[in-house]
Amino acid sequence: MVANRGYTSTSAATRLKLIEAASDLLDREGYPAFTVRRIAAHAGVKPQLVHYYFRSMEELVVTVFQRSSASYFRMHDEALSGPRPLHALWHLNCNLPEARRVMEYVSLAKIYPALREAMRGTGESFRALQVEAIERICEARGLTDPPLPPHALAALISALARAMLIEGNVGMNTGHEGLRTFVEATLRYYEPD
Repeated sequence: MVANRGYTSTSAATRLKLIEAASDLLDREGYPAFTVRRIAAHAGVKPQLVHYYFRSMEELVVTVFQRSSASYFRMHDEALSGPRPLHALWHLNCNLPEARRVMEYVSLAKIYPALREAMRGTGESFRALQVEAIERICEARGLTDPPLPPHALAALISALARAMLIEGNVGMNTGHEGLRTFVEATLRYYEPD
């Protein structure tokens, strides 16, 4: 039996069209649209090609997630490389271009264990980079007993930004201005103006 070469193809135009179609559907219509037929139709190809290029829908969703993660990693790396990395990270997380898709990934992760594992691994990697940046800032400023330990500050920045994005998506903004003021005051402790 001949192995399916489509599974290992990373540059085939049709494969890329399927990834883009799946990503676009997640943005526009959410996880219920993440089906073979919908993705194929959106890409303008036959449904059989989804299975030619991906062993399963789980493999496709992990691929789409990894592509999103790579895009976020570039922005994340740029934020942490700047003169005020914590402020830049807060700004990035509050204005995340793919924020809507994150909730769709969370929903799909309940169905696909490999996606759940990819999300956990990626999240832990990002968190480790954030903690390292905070530790460098604390060391450079001589902060031996900051109000929040680096792990807690990294989690706070991510969690509050994510919560405000989720609430903002449904039109709920009560308390957000106060949270922004609190976080920005906290960040000024670590990164003064």
